[in-house]
Amino acid sequence: MSTWFDIARPHEDIRRGDFDEAVFAADLGDVAAGRAAADYNDPYTFFRKTYLTSGLTNLLREVHEKLTTGKGPSVVELKTPFGGGKTHALVSVYHYLKHGAEVRELLPAEVGLADANIAVVVGTQLNPSAGTNSDGVHRRTLWGEVAFQLDPTRAAFRRLEADDRARVAPGKADLRTMLEPLQPFVLLFDEILEYVVRASGVRVEDSTLAAQTRAFFQELTEAVASLPKGLMLVTLPSSDLEDYGDAHENNLAKLEKTFGRLQSFTTPVQGEEIYSIIRRRLFETIKDEARVREVADRYVAKYQEHKDELPAKAREGDYRRKLEAAYPFHPDVIDTLYERWSTFSSFQRTRGVLRLLANVVEDLYEREVSLDLILPGDINLGRDSIRREFLKHLGPEYEGIIASDIAGLEAKSQALDRRNREWKHLAERIATGVFLHSFAADETHKGATLAYVKLAVLRPDTIAPLVTEVLQKQANELWYLNTRGDQYYFSSVPNLNRMIIDRKIGVQPGAAREELEKAIKRELGTKFRTYLWPRGSDAIPDTRELKLAVMDPDATPSLDELKGWIDRKGDGFRVYKNTLFFALPDSARHMRLADEIRELLALQEIKQEIANDERPGMREKQQDVARRLRDLNENLPQRVRELYRTLAVPMAGGGLERIDLGQPTVGRENLDSWHWKELTDDPRQKILTRPPSAQLLRAKFLGNADAVSLAVILEQFYKDPGLPVPADQAIIAEAVAQGVANELLGIGSGTAGDIVPTTVKFGESIAASWIQFSEDMFLLTAERARTLKERVEPEPVPGSEPPSPVPGPTAPPPGPQPAFPGLTTTAPPATENDRLPRVALRASGIPSSKLADLSRGVFIPLSREVGEFTFTIEIDVKSAEGIPKKVVEQQVHETLRQLGASIHGLG
Repeated sequence: MSTWFDIARPHEDIRRGDFDEAVFAADLGDVAAGRAAADYNDPYTFFRKTYLTSGLTNLLREVHEKLTTGKGPSVVELKTPFGGGKTHALVSVYHYLKHGAEVRELLPAEVGLADANIAVVVGTQLNPSAGTNSDGVHRRTLWGEVAFQLDPTRAAFRRLEADDRARVAPGKADLRTMLEPLQPFVLLFDEILEYVVRASGVRVEDSTLAAQTRAFFQELTEAVASLPKGLMLVTLPSSDLEDYGDAHENNLAKLEKTFGRLQSFTTPVQGEEIYSIIRRRLFETIKDEARVREVADRYVAKYQEHKDELPAKAREGDYRRKLEAAYPFHPDVIDTLYERWSTFSSFQRTRGVLRLLANVVEDLYEREVSLDLILPGDINLGRDSIRREFLKHLGPEYEGIIASDIAGLEAKSQALDRRNREWKHLAERIATGVFLHSFAADETHKGATLAYVKLAVLRPDTIAPLVTEVLQKQANELWYLNTRGDQYYFSSVPNLNRMIIDRKIGVQPGAAREELEKAIKRELGTKFRTYLWPRGSDAIPDTRELKLAVMDPDATPSLDELKGWIDRKGDGFRVYKNTLFFALPDSARHMRLADEIRELLALQEIKQEIANDERPGMREKQQDVARRLRDLNENLPQRVRELYRTLAVPMAGGGLERIDLGQPTVGRENLDSWHWKELTDDPRQKILTRPPSAQLLRAKFLGNADAVSLAVILEQFYKDPGLPVPADQAIIAEAVAQGVANELLGIGSGTAGDIVPTTVKFGESIAASWIQFSEDMFLLTAERARTLKERVEPEPVPGSEPPSPVPGPTAPPPGPQPAFPGLTTTAPPATENDRLPRVALRASGIPSSKLADLSRGVFIPLSREVGEFTFTIEIDVKSAEGIPKKVVEQQVHETLRQLGASIHGLG
């Protein structure tokens, strides 16, 4: 790759690193006095470093023609924006007239030599109040100064001396009489507006020196216009682009009116001539134009490859020519400075661009930065001299903004580059390119689209999509990079990132904790009875309900302490140890979630601020705030699940097992549903949602006995952490029913030692709902069930005689025995043939603790006879402490709805 400094050789003072910025600040008065910098004082050096634009060439041609032939305008006004080359043009005329023979080879071929008397008047160097004193002659006015300089014999001054002393402008006739014998002459007036403004404070009888000076120019223009070989060149600032107070504005308007009738406008610098001016002023030579074309070819090829991602101008056919003309700078460097930054009243257009780019070249040359082309992103804002050039137009507050986001030891863009070495400083270059495009006097021209950002940093070897990726990261991390529509720009108004940081600092811990609690509550469902942030074991009741204690991330007990919660409830012992689970917070994820909660609260505050703030910079953040709030709220459920990805589960031996559930899947599954699923899925299956095997029941409960109460068995499932815990007791009932049907288990009623044979079920299908977990219903080994079953006499065959009674104890009557021996009713004994067409009962006063008896003695017998039937229940319960509404709505109502019941009445 050809580096820029191999092709473009900077001037010696830039190479040495000691160039004087004054070389770009032309002062006509200093040149005339012989005290200007060498670049201006020495005519040969001046013309060697001056690119003769079409405007400057035309001006020299007009001067030559007027002085030699008398043809052409007599009054020429040079009017360009501040720093647009007006003074440089006057210096060119001065050296042409004074030293034309010495610089003949550097002048345009069509411009011949000319000789003339010259008067140089620079308004900033004259004192309207005190006047000027030299060679023993005191001049008090501009007309006295002109006469003094034009005629070394002093005859001209003596002619106007009285008018000069009185500070009263001479008339046209007197001026013409004074000027006529001095032809050919040239009058060079620079910075006269400054003089006139200051002259407003000098009283002249009932007038002012400013008024007299304006009158002088009125008479002078007419006098000069009446002479064939007299020429007057005047510079005036551009009123629409330079920032003046009322005094300047008023006087400028009057001067423009004065020159308006006779003036001829000329613009020293036009269009792309600025490229050539910069090249001539900053570089001694371009060694190889062929290599310049090669560089341009590579960039044009790159731009064609990504033509849909770049500004339209980069795709135009003549952009190759602009790349060559602006070399070693990218055209966008110069265009942005010349077109955007020059709209600042303090930016001296051509002069300002030259001074800034001279610092850029000096920096890159000194550091030997190997670039094929100097792009906008290559300007080093970390260098004091470069940064100051920008800050003088923006204000000191941008010093901190550059240090924060762009260039400096703590700059965020540089930090991004350090973390991503493969980017090759792309983040800093992007930020610099955006900075360069961020400023203009006109708000509508501030900022850079992604297309212009790419133009500012894209090299032939740059991966274009990476620019988009890096810019997006910067938009999320930098503090002063703002967006407006598709425009990126830096501003002293902090962006949303910085505002969030400031507001987060002010979020009160109590408010953040309250918001976190709300977020967690929203993620708690009904799979468990949940207890959020319990303070002790006595806050969790000792019941068969499966309970999930969601622990406080600010005060989570150790596993040993939580084991104590399993063993005890307050001061007493906990019975149902197998029903309590703990959701444990992850400390790292708690920090992340707490930070996002603070950000959420900060954004809510910012949203309110924006609603009450009319500044454009604030209003532009409205959509971004809404988007971030939406994203945070959508992500909160996932963050809560990530916070509680660890469970502590009671296990055999009385310990707690810590279970890491891993990263939760993205979705709308709430917290306890996720925990429930993880604890019910294979291979863990701590919570049973499917019947356990009959072998498990036999091994756990019938190893040393042949009959165990079903009530005891069910209790053990809820008490013993060594067992899985059923989601519902019906699951155990189903397991028993399957064991009975498969002849692996039996059931029967009675006592452990005296099971009523006729109640034994073995090897037959029974409904799980028929099974009751009561003290008098027992789970039997297959052996005992088979033996008891065999003792039951077979029912007589129809038509046969029953056997004769055997003497001895009274045998039970034939037919099924009651499920509860000893239970009698007042109704007379019924025979097998007695049938009722309908049974309609209303029973009251049944205690809730006897629901199992009700099912076994009422529902099950009736179900055997008529199959499934519906019934109505009436519940009327009261509590002095009140019944939790959540229990009624989420459990009672929900259960009844799932059963298909119609619900009427309160609760």
